[in-house]
Amino acid sequence: MDETELTSPLFNIGVVTRVTGVPIATLHAWDRRYGFPDLARTAGGHRLYSEKDIARLRWVKSQVDLGLTVSRAVIAVRKLEADKHLFLPVELGVDSNVEPGRVTPPLIRESLLDALTHHDLARADQLMGEMLAFYSPEDLTLDVIGPALNTIGEDWEQGRLTVATEHLASNYLRHRLLMWMVTGPTPRSSNPIILACAPGEWHEGSLLMLGVLLRRQGWPVAYLGQNVPFHDLANFISDIQPPAVVLVAMCEEPARALIEWPQWINQVGGNPVITFAGRAFVIQPELQGMVPGIYLGGAISDGLRNLVSII
Repeated sequence: MDETELTSPLFNIGVVTRVTGVPIATLHAWDRRYGFPDLARTAGGHRLYSEKDIARLRWVKSQVDLGLTVSRAVIAVRKLEADKHLFLPVELGVDSNVEPGRVTPPLIRESLLDALTHHDLARADQLMGEMLAFYSPEDLTLDVIGPALNTIGEDWEQGRLTVATEHLASNYLRHRLLMWMVTGPTPRSSNPIILACAPGEWHEGSLLMLGVLLRRQGWPVAYLGQNVPFHDLANFISDIQPPAVVLVAMCEEPARALIEWPQWINQVGGNPVITFAGRAFVIQPELQGMVPGIYLGGAISDGLRNLVSII
């Protein structure tokens, strides 16, 4: 997807000056002198900034505060962005021997996890903003947030995280995914794809990730989330007539519950493509042959590709 579509221009200059600490007069000057950042404007000519613009402004301000000239900082951020590299900020806290400009998603993920597990949401916000300046939401969804959610879940299961910390960290990342799903590109003109967890399934991370990736490709999505009963799902399908339904089960019991979906959904008409996926079908492959419908595969990227190919 084109980099210009990463985020939508939503914020006026007053909001931007408050969240970045860059005065309005300075923002005007940077725009006039350097054409930075590349802004959208309203019909009346007022500047509009995206989340990506805000992240880039914060990075430039941090470098100016460290003594770099504005012109050099603007040149640097544009080069780093073009090269798909992320500057190595002090806040990442990674090995100082790592080459600047070579911070990889795994290193970013570790820094983000450190911030969240130490309840430092301000640092997590800063890291997310810096990442969005150089990586797409698609990359961050697959390479940072997805693995981070898995690590958080495993650490909780092993007793390395308290319930409160697990909830804080997981909800922070889920909210970020929900935001990207809402602020995706203008969707194409078609009925939305329904995304729902199986009855009794409360783990929605992979479903959220699929929703983000679909929206980034311009597909409309009706995200229903956790624990959707079949009778409610059937009524919803009847109302919106989706081209496809994705059902996710991470645990065995909800996966087995999916065996019963035809008793409800086959009665509503419209003939949507019913698909399913989730960790339960990877751990116990025999379940794949027990659930009616199309199995999307074990990886989210495979699921996205398979889903798009059949709708």
